[in-house]
Amino acid sequence: MKTLVTYASSTGNTKKIAQAIHDALDGEKYIHPIDEVSDASGYDLVFVGFPVVGETMPGKVRRFVRKKLKGKKVALFFTHGMPSDMSDFKDVMPNCIESAAGTKIIGAYDCQGNMVPWVPKVLRLHPFGYVRRWAKMGPEAHGAGRPNIDDIAAAQTFARSVAAKSI
Repeated sequence: MKTLVTYASSTGNTKKIAQAIHDALDGEKYIHPIDEVSDASGYDLVFVGFPVVGETMPGKVRRFVRKKLKGKKVALFFTHGMPSDMSDFKDVMPNCIESAAGTKIIGAYDCQGNMVPWVPKVLRLHPFGYVRRWAKMGPEAHGAGRPNIDDIAAAQTFARSVAAKSI
């Protein structure tokens, strides 16, 4: 099976998870930033990683997925600043999966990542109250030290599970 791990990463969090996923896979595998992938037609499985922006997949990634991965087996992985267990996070996974319409989603993994320090300050001005409350929480709520060793291990378990399902 020929597998591509591709990603967009602005802080390094998603790149770290992409590398962990790549390292966990057996067989013919490749890893490239999304900007470097001109053709994905030769791959049997594509892992697509990105940072969550506005509770969904960034536009650049959505365009890539819809244009180059139509009908393909796809596994999504994404990083975000908000803790996954916050009730307000519940819509993010469905939003990201919906953004990949036209593909065959066979798995999705999310991981909190360390936010750049200025983001919580800006988010304190956000129009939604839950975002303002979260922005005022301490560094742990903003992903300090994440992705960590447990996140890496979980990403690798996810990758092996997806690969086994896609054979």
